[in-house]
Amino acid sequence: MGEFWTLEGIDGAGKSHLLTQLADRHPNATLVRKDARPPSSSPWAEERLTTMHHLTWSYDHAEPVWTYPSRYWVHTLAAWYELFHVTHVAPAVTQGRTVVVDGWHFKHLARMTLSGDAALISLAERVFSALPQPDRVIWLPTSTAVAAQRRSGNAKPSEHGAFLTNQATTSPGSFADYQSRTARLMADLLHEHRAPVRTLAADDPTAELVDLLSEEPRP
Repeated sequence: MGEFWTLEGIDGAGKSHLLTQLADRHPNATLVRKDARPPSSSPWAEERLTTMHHLTWSYDHAEPVWTYPSRYWVHTLAAWYELFHVTHVAPAVTQGRTVVVDGWHFKHLARMTLSGDAALISLAERVFSALPQPDRVIWLPTSTAVAAQRRSGNAKPSEHGAFLTNQATTSPGSFADYQSRTARLMADLLHEHRAPVRTLAADDPTAELVDLLSEEPRP
């Protein structure tokens, strides 16, 4: 049996870029980006995932998505991750491969925790904890200044904290502030999670992740 790993970090941390860099360096692992999934055995599931991805992540930035009920986002995100896992993660793990994906539910739970809405937080904890959980978490450390530079001109209002301000927040400094608060909460959530967490070296994360994937499987 293989393992399910998730690569975590703030928006602009470079998670998808790292998996792209790793693709040709470790052929024995299955690397899956949410927005660039490899073909699966189910074209119907792929069509559904594509549609759900567009509605959840690739929507027009002008759409005021933060005005929709928070409960809607909890269930929408959970539905996407559940179908994604059964389509792309579980089959490879069953075949004995290590599967690495660019992020799981932790960032969303952290953001919902920032709301301070006890009912929403409780719901999100219950729903997300019912999803398949990773066997290992890899944390990609990236400063908010670097992330902000990478996302300059491309960051969605939600990445600036629109779900907290209830408006299209794109003011200078709002991205770094929101990402910093999200990162602190993610660190707390990951500390409490059952999966071991490994923080990659900031200077050469690709090489370190290659080394991790080359280690003997844990007993």
